[in-house]
Amino acid sequence: MDKKPTIKEIAKLANVSIATVDRVLHNREGVALETARLIKKIIEDRNYVPNTFARNLVLNKGFKIAVLLPKCGHDDYWSCSFKAAKMAIKDFKCLGVVTTVYHYNQREKASFYEVGDQILKDGNDAVLLAQVILEGANTFLEDCKKKKIPFILIGCNQLDLGAITYFRQNSYQGGRLAAELLSLGQKEASKFLVLNIATAQNQYFRVEERIAGFESYFKRNNGPYFEIEVFPVSWKDKKIVEKISDKLNPDNRISGIFIPNSESFVLEKALSPTNHIRIVGYDLLQRNQALLKTGEINFLIDQRPYEQIYQGIKYLYKYLGFRRDPPKVANLPLNIVTREKLIYCWGV
Repeated sequence: MDKKPTIKEIAKLANVSIATVDRVLHNREGVALETARLIKKIIEDRNYVPNTFARNLVLNKGFKIAVLLPKCGHDDYWSCSFKAAKMAIKDFKCLGVVTTVYHYNQREKASFYEVGDQILKDGNDAVLLAQVILEGANTFLEDCKKKKIPFILIGCNQLDLGAITYFRQNSYQGGRLAAELLSLGQKEASKFLVLNIATAQNQYFRVEERIAGFESYFKRNNGPYFEIEVFPVSWKDKKIVEKISDKLNPDNRISGIFIPNSESFVLEKALSPTNHIRIVGYDLLQRNQALLKTGEINFLIDQRPYEQIYQGIKYLYKYLGFRRDPPKVANLPLNIVTREKLIYCWGV
């Protein structure tokens, strides 16, 4: 393996002082534009990596990263994100990074404002957050920009909010993927049910995009041979299982079900042993995994919440410590999970 160059060697190659190289590394003023370009080119060509850990120890300096997440139970979408944050707390501690998880009640805007204020008061150097409450998030993000606190957004379709990185997955393509999975091997006219389970935690714009993608697949590829019914039902409805069971009556001839959010597990009590219906759902909640393992669900589309949080914290550390700009948009590939593939998924 090639030996990595030192800052002294970079300075020698550029015919400048070590102090000048240090100014470029830290984006400080006082260096001529052409000189700065030359130094950056040498740094890139030589794959120079500053020893941030050693420098921070000498300066007795660390970084404080805040992770802002909705409150979560033992088995919901955000529990996997919290698990990733805990792992990052452990892994990055030795590098002088203090990562703190802040929780808010996503049903109450006041809770978001209160926690956001606390993050700023605690003097955090960077923030990673999921944009669930749009209005509250925008106010908080403006405060971060005023204080020059870099932040990363997860699950955000807007790309003009000032984040250094936006993590996102293409919801429309997710719906099309679900449609393709359900239609595999279908040679006869079929009826598919989109089970839209509304909850207080639903990020409706994503669910709507998935449904639109699902419908577009059949309109473009299969014409009138496939019938689609979108069946909305509220999670608060005490008769939700009964209503779904009635909809799955064999007389309705439903050959496939798509659940465009995390609540696939509701089918556990609604399915009968005589139902032989192909099912595609979203997210690796433990209750969804249980149905995948038994074969009651055929596919789950994973949004990779574990990777989003862990990689987001890693990006922030490199940005703070190395001044390395992360990708502006981190597009996460659509991950199809089957029973056999489940053991290879992060955070499971």
